[in-house]
Amino acid sequence: MSSTPRKLSVQFLTQNTDKLPPRLPVTLSAKEAEENPQFVSLLQQLGQLLTSDAVSVEVHKDLQQAEETLRQEKQGWLQSHILHRELQEVILDYDLRSRDTSLSTADKEFKDILEQCLNYAEAGDYLSFTPDPSSKVSLLGLTPGDIHENNPYKKYIPSMQQKLIPELEDRMRRRCENFVSIFHTPTLTDSSSLALAKASQLPGMVERSLRVLEEEKQQLKDTRERREKQFWVYFQTLLDSLGMLEQNVKEYRLGKQSRNNNITAESHAARCDAMCLKIRYVEMQILCDTYTAETVAALKKIKQEIKGASERKEKDRDRVNLALRAYTSVGYGFDELAEEYGRLKQELENKEFALKQIALTS
Repeated sequence: MSSTPRKLSVQFLTQNTDKLPPRLPVTLSAKEAEENPQFVSLLQQLGQLLTSDAVSVEVHKDLQQAEETLRQEKQGWLQSHILHRELQEVILDYDLRSRDTSLSTADKEFKDILEQCLNYAEAGDYLSFTPDPSSKVSLLGLTPGDIHENNPYKKYIPSMQQKLIPELEDRMRRRCENFVSIFHTPTLTDSSSLALAKASQLPGMVERSLRVLEEEKQQLKDTRERREKQFWVYFQTLLDSLGMLEQNVKEYRLGKQSRNNNITAESHAARCDAMCLKIRYVEMQILCDTYTAETVAALKKIKQEIKGASERKEKDRDRVNLALRAYTSVGYGFDELAEEYGRLKQELENKEFALKQIALTS
């Protein structure tokens, strides 16, 4: 067995030895806890003041209270938001119905009053434009009460609510039943009241589903971390194995192979030198067979002829250059005369060609 001391979790020590607080995420062995009693006492004192996240207990309580206040505020806002969305959908439904069929006078008046009342209610949200909640400054000095008092449709609100509230309750009930059907497949025996009763359990079901999802995400994260850790362990083991294999190959095989390679390389170098000498000998023999005494004499004679022709060409070039410099020294008038001469010569050739064509056709 390995001589490494076994590590025990804080919870295990708390349940068996009662030496460490369960809050602090500290891992000590039983031997270390016995050898350091003052450190264990310090951990116990810290455990009474701190949570597992290293946060003060008082701060943790304040944080929980703030979270509860935030949850209540969020719940109130969500309720208002849901009612607002439902009112918008009611108005939208009336608009869609008016496109298909003509609405009755009562429905049209109900839709107009509801839309106007909703607009006046939404106007109150734009009165406070400062980020400071304690500020009493409002837009144009108006208050929600001023908007309500100047609402010309407020006298219709009680009669409108008698029709609107049952319709909203019916829409919310259908929406809850739809939400329930997501978690529970409806059966033929399920009634509307049973579905509504199940809908009251939706927050708990959603929270449980979210909790299960979070647990599964954490499990996946832990599994991914374990896989990555195992991968690097296997990878390091593979590197160590390859290093040992390389060392063994160099020690037991490549040593002798290196000497054999040196001997083989020297042998091949000697053969290569001999082959180069043979190729040089063949090259010299081909040159001797190609350039005989008669061939060399003929080549010398050809060289002299080429040299003479080259000298004659040089003299012709010098003569042409002298003539060109002489023509150039005449001036700009000579260029015009040359151009005129060329033009007249071209016209003469054209007329001679035309006379020949006339003579042929006649």
